[in-house]
Amino acid sequence: MRLGFACAWDPRPEGTWSHTPWNLRNALRERIEVVDVGLIYPSAVRTALKAANARRVEGRWVSMWKHSRLARRYGEVSLDRSLRANPCDVVLQIQDLAPVSAPFLILQDLSYDVLFEHMDENGRLVHFPSLDRSALERLRDRQRGMYERASGVVAMSRWFADHLVNVSGVPRERVHVVNPGASAAWTGQEVPAEVRQRRIDGPRRRLLLVGKDFFTKNGPQVLAAVAQLRAEVDPAITLTVVGPAEWPVPGEVPPGVTFLGRQPIDAMAGIYDDHDVFVMPSRFEGFGIALVEALARGLPCVARKAFAMPEIVEHGRNGALVATDDPSELAGAIARLLADDTVFTRTAADAAAVRGHYSWERAADEVVAVARQVVRT
Repeated sequence: MRLGFACAWDPRPEGTWSHTPWNLRNALRERIEVVDVGLIYPSAVRTALKAANARRVEGRWVSMWKHSRLARRYGEVSLDRSLRANPCDVVLQIQDLAPVSAPFLILQDLSYDVLFEHMDENGRLVHFPSLDRSALERLRDRQRGMYERASGVVAMSRWFADHLVNVSGVPRERVHVVNPGASAAWTGQEVPAEVRQRRIDGPRRRLLLVGKDFFTKNGPQVLAAVAQLRAEVDPAITLTVVGPAEWPVPGEVPPGVTFLGRQPIDAMAGIYDDHDVFVMPSRFEGFGIALVEALARGLPCVARKAFAMPEIVEHGRNGALVATDDPSELAGAIARLLADDTVFTRTAADAAAVRGHYSWERAADEVVAVARQVVRT
């Protein structure tokens, strides 16, 4: 079987979509013949498309140029030309790039139908501020057309698979769930025994939040909950924030909070190991690989009861789930978790299984199985 691999690569391709396509392609290459069929935007084309689609939103320039008609058309022509030169049995597209003549699969974690459900009260998309309703409708209709033509859609979670069936109308038999792997090399390494024992023995007071987009991860709710915990439960409780380039809210960093900013991925294993509970009650989350990374290091998690997060965090077993933006609800969940010896013991015991499942080798095996199924039919 000859698999065409199609991705709209960033200028530094290995970093595209948080390393997901790069790692999956490497793992696939160890199993079957993989042919790169695009998609690379030359620098001049990328610059022109960015400029043509730039919009001023809340005082800053943003450009969702990859969603534009011109970018889509460029991708269609480029992908068609590449496949004519390199015929394949089946094509794996990272996101819905273009309809092609060969059988093709689409790998995704979210859809435009999902975005429609998360507009704010003003009809705006917080996470894609330059896309208005008419543009979103156009993109949704195009995407649904792609789903109709695709041989299948590879969904990263059961939640998204169900959404594809129930909302987007994709037939159940053409939807396949393949969880992603974790990108960091250290995810597969065993947690030091002294770290496991320290969390079990206590005291447990060190909380961690990781994410570039502080507000999408609901950082303000986390800050308010920590302030409440320090005032009402234990003044020694602390929070470390990793991800944003600069402190993301007005004023100084609050008492009990350490801001580390951006950190290299190789440093993150030690950061996870230095903490007791991972807190990330995201308001919007395609999958939540940071939760996987935390659990792989034996760190119980507090997440939101939404999107794919309940598939990763099991309430009462390896963490807790909250349902609202209420800081008091979050503070209560954290307090109960810090006091629950059983959860810490179970999470430490389950870490090896987490590391084993969330590997790109396993993901590649499952993608190959889906591709072979398409070729046989």
